[in-house]
Amino acid sequence: MSDCLSPHLPEPEPNHERLTWFKASKESRRRTLAWTCHCAVIFHELCAAGGQSFLRRTDLATDEFYETHRMRIRDGDALWLALLEGRAR
Repeated sequence: MSDCLSPHLPEPEPNHERLTWFKASKESRRRTLAWTCHCAVIFHELCAAGGQSFLRRTDLATDEFYETHRMRIRDGDALWLALLEGRAR
């Protein structure tokens, strides 16, 4: 049994949605709602700020942060689920 409590992303499906990622600063204001396991070099978070949600990708190897565009909360929830199921990356 693994010590990881957060989900790990599966391999993306062959026809997965390719997300557009924008460079973000480490200090951006946000509330983290959910996250993937931090044992991987790249992990993802579902975030909210200003009544909108977005996904955040952190690359621990380069200390770089990327975010999707802002969207309605329910659209962010759907995109998060797609990420967790391998339908988006």
